[in-house]
Amino acid sequence: MNSLIPQYTINMLYLALCVAVYAPVFGQSPPHLHYNITYQEGQDKIRIRVDFKPRSNTDIHFVIPRSAPGTYELTNYIAFVDSVKASTPNNTFIDGVLGEGSFFTFPAEDTMEIRSIQYIVDIATMERTLLSASSSSKRRQEYLGLLGYSVFGLVQGMEEEQVQLSIESDRETLIYSTLYPDIPQPTTKKYYKAKNFGVLVDAQYFMGNAVRIHQIQNAPIPLFLSVYAETYVNIEELSRRINRSLVGLKDYFGYIPMPHYTACYEYLIPVSPRHDYGFSMEHLNSMTASFDTSKAVARVDTGANIGSIVHHIGHSWIPLRSYGQGYRSFDWQTAPIIETIWLNEGFTWYIAYYHVLNKKEILTFFREIIDKAPDYINRKSLRELSRLGSTQYAMDFRIGKNLFARGALMAHDIEEYIRSKSRDQKSFRDVMLGLLRWTELHQRAFQYNEIPHIISQSTGIDISEVWNHWQQPPIFHK
Repeated sequence: MNSLIPQYTINMLYLALCVAVYAPVFGQSPPHLHYNITYQEGQDKIRIRVDFKPRSNTDIHFVIPRSAPGTYELTNYIAFVDSVKASTPNNTFIDGVLGEGSFFTFPAEDTMEIRSIQYIVDIATMERTLLSASSSSKRRQEYLGLLGYSVFGLVQGMEEEQVQLSIESDRETLIYSTLYPDIPQPTTKKYYKAKNFGVLVDAQYFMGNAVRIHQIQNAPIPLFLSVYAETYVNIEELSRRINRSLVGLKDYFGYIPMPHYTACYEYLIPVSPRHDYGFSMEHLNSMTASFDTSKAVARVDTGANIGSIVHHIGHSWIPLRSYGQGYRSFDWQTAPIIETIWLNEGFTWYIAYYHVLNKKEILTFFREIIDKAPDYINRKSLRELSRLGSTQYAMDFRIGKNLFARGALMAHDIEEYIRSKSRDQKSFRDVMLGLLRWTELHQRAFQYNEIPHIISQSTGIDISEVWNHWQQPPIFHK
């Protein structure tokens, strides 16, 4: 991986993506896997159909995801799926039967070939039921906002098939996806392509004339802002904060890996007092922020805290493009055990606040989190706490905070050690670029015990002393 990708190359990649997305229009052979979303304005539900090469009904497990990379939680999305049916080439329908996990099978008296599966997702019930706004799709007045992993099912065994997606409405409306950002015009149907199921579900999809799409000017890559707000939002000020965050990360890393990027914001009237609107979610080429209306950006504030924006855009480097075991490849039927959440979150917190925003006082914040942690957290090693955080990161945010605090302070200690040994010729930036280059070279997740070697190799300095110190529970540091 080059330390700097020229802007010309970024632009050419983006143009190539545009052609790929609309390949069906230009007469190229369509993929064998096709998803269709159909939505009627004002309805609480969407209908999805999946078409594929006919295969035996006995071979089909239709999986509904329970989690997604970076969510660190188990979510029962199958509870909002109904009317699951498969159809044969001669239009015989087979009802889906719920399996022991998060999947459907299609048993019949005789073996049959199935060519498509259709089902309904109740978006309104999903939003009412899931208390974390960052985990749910939304249906509001003149607005439909879909998180891909919350609505798309998977025909097991077709994870790596290229996907063609069509989105249809019963009337002309705005249709937008982070797969291929543009300034949309009202239409009844749009087409997209995705490299595979993982890319399809990583994206977000928006419909409705209440969504506002804005292209941010003077950005280093094609940069877009999607906003649905039930209050006033200053689009220009929010755009300025997003662009400043991206530029700061570019200056730190020396390059931008995304061909384009969309910051997706929702400012919502809360469904209930128990619903939480405090978390955001990162994706390969986008981020989702779901806040209540009190958090809306309404006025210019050059001193505003943009740490959350920097942090979530920063995830497009780590861990979305360099990651440990469990993060990828992803098992959609459960929330995987991830032992490197402290790296995913802590290293990114450290870069965002300590380096990009130059807030050195953030170290005090991290130390206070560890000092105030309960015993059940302080007695766990870094690896053990990450395993616990795989499904409970935000459920008990003391777990999440201690993971990113330990990871950030470990990053700082690594940097101080490297700077001391190299006489300031090396820094934590070399560590991050080393991780990214390693993943680009090996095209796989790094194993836990490979991490100190990768870091040491990237700087030429053995950091095992710092590594071993931070593997111990904090209770042994006192």
